[in-house]
Amino acid sequence: MAIVETIVGSILGSVLQVLFEKLASLVLEYAQRRAAPPFSGISTGLLNKWERMLVTIYAVLDDAEDKQLSSKGPVKLWLDDVRDLAYDMEDLLDEFAIQAAEVKSAAKPSTSKSWVNWKFSCFPRDKSSRSNPNPRSLMPETRVQEINDRLEEIVTRKAQLNLIENVVDRSNNTEKRLPSTSLPETQFFGREMEEAEMVELLTSVARNGNTSLCIVPIFGMGGVGKTALAQRLYNDPKVRRCFERRAWVCVSDVFDVLNITKTILQSVTRLSYEGKNLNDLQVKLKDSLLEKKFLVVLDDVWNEDYENWTALLKPLETGAKGSKIIVTTRNLTVVSLTRSSPYHLKELPLDNCTSLLAFHALGASNFEGHPDLEIVGKKIAEKCKGLPLAAKMLGGALCNERNPDKWEAILNNRIWETGKNDKILPVLKLSYVHLPSYLKRCFAYCAVFPKDYEMERDELVLLWIAEGFLDEQKTKEDILSLGFDHFDELVSRSFLQQSSVNASKFSMHDLLNDLAKSIAGGTCFSSGESQVTGNEDDASLEKARHASFITSWYVTSHCLRAYHEMKVLRSLIMVRVGSSEGTFSISNKVLHDLLTKLKYLRVFSLCHCDIVEVTNCIGELKHLRYLNFSYTNIERLPESIGGLCKLQALILRGCEKLSTLSPSITKLVGLRFLDIRDTGSLKEMPLGMDNLKNLIILSKFVVGTEKGLQLKELQNLTHLQGELSISELQRVEEVRDAVDANLSGKHGLSDLFLHWDENFEILQNAKSESQVIHYLRPHTNLKSLTISHYVGEIIPSWLDGPSYSRLVSLCLRGCPNVTSLLSLGHLPSLKELSLEGLHAIRKIGFEFYGGKRPFSSLKILKFEEMLAWKDWSHYVKDPEEEVPFSSLQHLVVRSCPSLVGTLPCRLDRLIKLEIHSCPHLDNSTSVVCLPSLRELYLEDCSKEILKSLVNLTSLTALKIENLTELVCFDPGFMRCLVKLKELHIGGCDKLNYLWHDGNETRNLTCLERVIIERCPRFTSFVVGEGEIELSCNLKRMELRDCASSLLAPHPRHPSDLHRWRSDPMK
Repeated sequence: MAIVETIVGSILGSVLQVLFEKLASLVLEYAQRRAAPPFSGISTGLLNKWERMLVTIYAVLDDAEDKQLSSKGPVKLWLDDVRDLAYDMEDLLDEFAIQAAEVKSAAKPSTSKSWVNWKFSCFPRDKSSRSNPNPRSLMPETRVQEINDRLEEIVTRKAQLNLIENVVDRSNNTEKRLPSTSLPETQFFGREMEEAEMVELLTSVARNGNTSLCIVPIFGMGGVGKTALAQRLYNDPKVRRCFERRAWVCVSDVFDVLNITKTILQSVTRLSYEGKNLNDLQVKLKDSLLEKKFLVVLDDVWNEDYENWTALLKPLETGAKGSKIIVTTRNLTVVSLTRSSPYHLKELPLDNCTSLLAFHALGASNFEGHPDLEIVGKKIAEKCKGLPLAAKMLGGALCNERNPDKWEAILNNRIWETGKNDKILPVLKLSYVHLPSYLKRCFAYCAVFPKDYEMERDELVLLWIAEGFLDEQKTKEDILSLGFDHFDELVSRSFLQQSSVNASKFSMHDLLNDLAKSIAGGTCFSSGESQVTGNEDDASLEKARHASFITSWYVTSHCLRAYHEMKVLRSLIMVRVGSSEGTFSISNKVLHDLLTKLKYLRVFSLCHCDIVEVTNCIGELKHLRYLNFSYTNIERLPESIGGLCKLQALILRGCEKLSTLSPSITKLVGLRFLDIRDTGSLKEMPLGMDNLKNLIILSKFVVGTEKGLQLKELQNLTHLQGELSISELQRVEEVRDAVDANLSGKHGLSDLFLHWDENFEILQNAKSESQVIHYLRPHTNLKSLTISHYVGEIIPSWLDGPSYSRLVSLCLRGCPNVTSLLSLGHLPSLKELSLEGLHAIRKIGFEFYGGKRPFSSLKILKFEEMLAWKDWSHYVKDPEEEVPFSSLQHLVVRSCPSLVGTLPCRLDRLIKLEIHSCPHLDNSTSVVCLPSLRELYLEDCSKEILKSLVNLTSLTALKIENLTELVCFDPGFMRCLVKLKELHIGGCDKLNYLWHDGNETRNLTCLERVIIERCPRFTSFVVGEGEIELSCNLKRMELRDCASSLLAPHPRHPSDLHRWRSDPMK
């Protein structure tokens, strides 16, 4: 069967290509077996006829897509019908494949002839068919005829639309942009005047002396850069210095006062407030912001309800004078609620727009290096109409493109002129047209998510796999890596944006979400959005293929009535509203009634729901490829799950009450992804895990002692990659099991966690455990390794050497019998090293450092709870060798009570230093030079440690707790703290004063905050009764539980001291 090899630039091209492959496979299979085709009314000739008609449709899809983007009504209707037919044909073929697979798994034929006989034996037959076991009668002839009639009618209409065949795919001419050496987020062209005005507005004192809170609305059309400007202001150094507390909230079209309040509160307190009601949250927020100067950004506000707006403001009105709220919105009605004059953000000037376009297209700020592109480039910039988003997107589409003809094609594309009321989507659609065909379907699928939904990379890639969007047959990569590449490319083209709050999550800009919905058309549906909620009874919903449901706290059958009509739905994703961390409820009956209506589901996601059990009907969803019950209260899975023969991804992350996996799960031989992270109650695996030979992701394996539960079950799981946590390793009875597990043969593993039971400390097993861990040697591609509660005395020797050159993170936790460390300093890529609970370690000597560049990449180093550790020998280097820890930024030494001596003398790049409960550290005359240190935290240490730390010229935060012998700061120590902003001292029982005289405070010009608490002898800031003048930048001073006779200092400008509090001891 001839199949068109050139991929046209449309979603339908991908859909039809899948059909070609399935039809070809079907014909080939029955040709080889010389068997009758499986459907009543189908012949090989008919299958070939369908293929020929599909090829004629396939040839005109590119031209049809261009015309439907230009709002050509008949063409769009035709494409919609082609799409629906293609989906229905694929469902029909899948249904047959599922039934055939079920029969095949239930029988083991000995001959080819018996295969033909039993292959259809279990299919349901009507009464007449019982006497005629002809497999051709298994599928209704009317269904086949319906498909055939629709296909012929579509081909006839195609001829009437004058569509052109085999239009050149422009996406193939779009080159991928090379990485730039500059960070993209730092490229911000123009807006100098706007930014300066806004900074002045934010940092100035409100003119109205009776109002502590000032609201600053930024108003402008979509895509003009309101959010980008707000982010710029939020991170401006002058603005940051002006506010004690800051919070960013993405509001969007769901103005949920409870969730917005919770987000602000969590930002200012850094605490979680799960399950709190609105009253509790607002009272706590009011107290947290009391007399504090804060900045809150409410991004993308659509709310027009005055009551909701005033309810949100109640706890925010107690802040200090000068507090600000930035509101970004496209709606002037929203601005009127704030009773403030809006800052109207106009379009970007042409020269800045041209620079932005040039940067994203050519990596330069102008066209001087490319004069042949300057004229057409400026014309394209003009077409952007001053919208930074449009310039960025089009620049990405032209990334590194040097051919002027291609630039002319972008300029002259007709969809520039399609917008009458909407001036942005036509621009974004052009970027979509120039996406490679393999990305178009992946991007359009994102229409299923509501606006501002934040997704993880792995989540989206697994959904693409489940929907069949990734063609692993045409790549040498595994399917997961292919999906990651697709995802990264969408990010590089700005179709997906990294979250500003959580770096592991991504979202789409509102305008791109609108674009995806316009491309997906009626195939996607999302509840709770104004543009669709009024059409829940529309007949077009019957053709929806992908849907999300934005949940309320309790889901009823009434809420889901529209979904009951979506008979051919493929994806259903339950999405929580806003940023709430709570769960929602749905009864088993409501869920059962819904799922029994959706027989073609491929994707079902029900996360953060308080369900305890999974309805048994889940096993009837035979098309299901992706099932996600993460963060639910389920305790077990139903046995019926073993019937999901197409299931590829089972996600149970965060199911803390899950105690067992159904034994039938091992029947899912097609399962590729099993995510059971954070399932603390899961104590064993089901028997026969080695049946799941196609597993790519197995995040956790709990070792058992019975046959079929042992460590060697991992032997046949050769495709594993990503993260693997192996727990209960003390149950390994035969060292041979560790050998058979064959971790060294699993090339794709990047993160490995080896756990023994925390209470397993039987010393006579130490030798056995050493052998087990020796044979659990992973492949050298490993990037992260954690070993916890290992009772052996020796760290695995395979870590000693250059083999693990890619290892980035290493953690040894709770290994009480380990007596020595290997040469870990030779690991060239190691960035994080954590040693915790190694109670038998007494000395860290020269062998710890390794080669000539010891710990050259290390950024984070932690020593915690090492009770016997006494000696930290410093590295003695040759003249040609580098100092150790040359890149170290964060050092923690905690609960090492025996440690004596001093820290390494050269830590030039250290930014943060924490020393806790190390009373004997720095009992020496050595000094430690820390020119880059910004944060210093000392607790339960000797006061002598302060004398050894020198050159603290970059220090901004100093916190000292329980330095019981500290009486006063040494003059030399305080003299170098020229950038100190925050000073916090607590629990220093002998502290009498801070400085010997007032002269020592002259260098503290940046000091903004001073807190002294639980210092019962503290009576004065300087010796005697002298007076001092503190920094003019001082904004807050608190003295708690100090001497009652305390003499207060005098700030140079008392009006600038926003908070003075003194609570003497009672």
